[in-house]
Amino acid sequence: MKKYFILLAFLFVGYLSFAQKQGIGLRLGDPVGLTYKKYLPRNHAFEFGIGGASPQWHRTYYQNSFDEYSQYDNYRYIGHTVESTVYLQARYLFHYNIPVEGMEGKLDWYWGAGGMLKIAKIKYKYQDLENNPATRTDVKTDIDIGPEGILGLEYFFEDIPLTVFGEASLLVELADRPGSVRAFGGLGLRYMFNIRR
Repeated sequence: MKKYFILLAFLFVGYLSFAQKQGIGLRLGDPVGLTYKKYLPRNHAFEFGIGGASPQWHRTYYQNSFDEYSQYDNYRYIGHTVESTVYLQARYLFHYNIPVEGMEGKLDWYWGAGGMLKIAKIKYKYQDLENNPATRTDVKTDIDIGPEGILGLEYFFEDIPLTVFGEASLLVELADRPGSVRAFGGLGLRYMFNIRR
């Protein structure tokens, strides 16, 4: 079994090596971070992202999460602070050209599927009204993971090695709130370069 896994890994890396175009850049939105995209034959692409989020985004999500933690039953939510957030994304995308008469460069729309992992450190403030009304604090690590569906537009400049993109996606959580659907969106810019052989 191990030999088959190694063989598949070599075939996969060999397949990726046929693709010449790559792009690395910055994504603004939710999440904010770095994006790397490898363009494959037949208008396919892999994309990987790493980033974070503003502490103010998804405020009601974390409040609702507090209400669902069984350890906080019979406690009253007061507030929370998002101390840190890390997002990891991996996607497989399908590109389709949009012909626009007289336009320089190239415009594509794309869709795809992938997975997202989000790890956030949340500091909750709450009260135990029955025993001790003083404010308490607790730090939770919130881990969300699930499949993601993506839809977007990408414009390739003709004379400079840059692309700009805008996209929206939906995440269906498998953990820690199974079945929750969350929307994300972003705009970005990538610098394009080729692999020299």
